[in-house]
Amino acid sequence: MKNIKLCGILAAVSGTLLISAGSTAMADSTTDLLNALVAKGVLTEEEAAPLMKGHEVETQKKNSEITASFKDGITFESADHQNSLSVNGRVQADYHYYAKQDAQNTDTWDIRRAYLSAKGKFYNYYDFKVQADFAQGQNGNSNDQLDEAYFGINWWDQAKFRFGQFDMPFGLEHYTSDLFLDFAERGLTEALVPTKERGAMIFGVPFKGTYYALAVNNGRGKNANNVDNQIDGVEVLGRVTANLAEIFGQDGAVYHIGGDISHANISPNQKFSNGVLANNAFLVGYGNATPQTEGRGITFFVPGSLSVPANQSVERNRYGLEGAVAYGPVKLQSEWMKHNYSGNNTAIAASAGLPAVKAGSFDNDITAWYASLNWAITGENYADSYKNGVWGRIKPKSDFVHPSAGYGTGAWIIGLRYSDYDAGDFATGPGRVSKSAVGTATAASPTTPTGAHAWTGGIMWILNPNTRFLLDYTYTKFEGGVITFTNNQTPGTKLDQTDSENALTLRGQFDF
Repeated sequence: MKNIKLCGILAAVSGTLLISAGSTAMADSTTDLLNALVAKGVLTEEEAAPLMKGHEVETQKKNSEITASFKDGITFESADHQNSLSVNGRVQADYHYYAKQDAQNTDTWDIRRAYLSAKGKFYNYYDFKVQADFAQGQNGNSNDQLDEAYFGINWWDQAKFRFGQFDMPFGLEHYTSDLFLDFAERGLTEALVPTKERGAMIFGVPFKGTYYALAVNNGRGKNANNVDNQIDGVEVLGRVTANLAEIFGQDGAVYHIGGDISHANISPNQKFSNGVLANNAFLVGYGNATPQTEGRGITFFVPGSLSVPANQSVERNRYGLEGAVAYGPVKLQSEWMKHNYSGNNTAIAASAGLPAVKAGSFDNDITAWYASLNWAITGENYADSYKNGVWGRIKPKSDFVHPSAGYGTGAWIIGLRYSDYDAGDFATGPGRVSKSAVGTATAASPTTPTGAHAWTGGIMWILNPNTRFLLDYTYTKFEGGVITFTNNQTPGTKLDQTDSENALTLRGQFDF
C-alpha cells in the first residue's frame, strides 16, 4: 500500500513539473509542491502539515546561515541576502616632485588617503557606513580622522533617506569616488564644492536614466557642528542629473547632463579650511579644500576675511553645471562652478597699501571650470562604469596579475585636462581692478594671485579592478599676482617669487 501511494506521489510530482499552465504548474518551492499534492488529493492536509513544518524549519535554518565572500571587499551575507556586513579599505601612496624653480615646494612621499570602513544592510532596507581616514592624523590632527558616519532608510528606489555625515551631492567629478578619478587629483573646481557634512538627504532614481539628491547640512565643514549662537540656519543643496543615452536606449554610450545648487546664510565668525573648523572670520573660496594647485604644492589664493557687522550673516550661493559624453573608450567631461557672496560690510581704514573700504553692501563671485578628455587605449567601455550620475570602477578587459602569468595587460588610459579658477572680484591693492573696494575687506593681499589656470596630462595603468598606478604632470600658471616663498628654516626670510608651478605626481593605489 505504501509503495502504491509512493508511486502515486512520484507520478503526481512528475505531472506537476510537466504541466505548464494552472495554479500549481512548475512549483517554485517545496511549499508550492506540497500544496499542489494536497490540491490533487495525493496527500491529505494532515499528511502534508508535518512536511510543511519541516520545510519551514529547514528554510529558516538555511536563511540564518552566513556566507563569506570577496567582491571589492570582505563581505558576510545571510543566505536570504537580506543582511550583510562588509569591511573595505584603500591606500593611496603618492610621490610629489616639483621643478627646481618651484623651490617653495618639497619633493616628498605622501600617504594621500588611508581609509578603513565598515558598511552593511539589515532587513534589506536599512544600511549604514562608518569610515575613517587615518592619513588625516599624520600631522598631529587626529580630530579629522572620522570621514563618514551615516545610516540610511531605503524603502523606495525613487526616495531613499540618509542621516549623519556623508559626501554632499554637488558636482560630477567631486561626487565620483577618489578611487575612480581620471587623474590623481580633481581639478581646480574642487575648492568650490561642499565637503563631507553633517546633515540629512533624500535621493533616488525617479525615472530610468535620471538621478536627484536634496540635502540639508550645517554648512560648516567635515566633523563640525554650528557653534555660533548668533547665526542659525542650515545649508540647502541639491543635484539633478540625466543620462540621455540611457533614457533613449542607446547602449555603450553616456550623455550626461546635470546641475547643482546650494544656499546658506553663513556666520562670519566661523571658518573651515580643508575640513578644519576654527572660530575666526569666515574666508571666501573655501569649499571642500583650499584653493590649491592640482599638484598639491602651492595654495595660490589666500583670502583675508570678510568684515561683516555683528549678528549679520554672509549669504553664500553655489552653482554648478556638469556634462559628459562617453562613447566606447573615449570620454569628454566638463564642469563649471560659481560661488556668490553677498551681505553688508563694516567700514575699514586704509592700511599697508590697502585702500579704505566704506561701509555698504557687497556681491562678489568666484568661478572655476575644467574640461578633460580621456581615452582607454585598451578598449574598455566607459558606459560600463557609469550609474546614477557618477562614474564607478573600470574593469580591465584582461587583468594583469603577475609578470609570469603570460597574459593580461590591464587597462591603460591617457588623459588631458584644462582647469581655470578666477577670484578676481576679491583683488585688492593700488592699481588692481576690483569690486572689493565697494564691499569686502582685505580679501586678498595686494600682490598674491587671485586665480590660476592649469594643464594636466596623465597616464593610468589599471592592473586589475582593485589596483592602479597614475602618473600626472601639471603646469599651473598663477593670475593676478605672484607667490613669494620663504625658507622654512629661517621663517620670514624671502627667497624668491614665482608665477607658476611644475609638478609631477606618481600614485600607487589599492582598495578592497
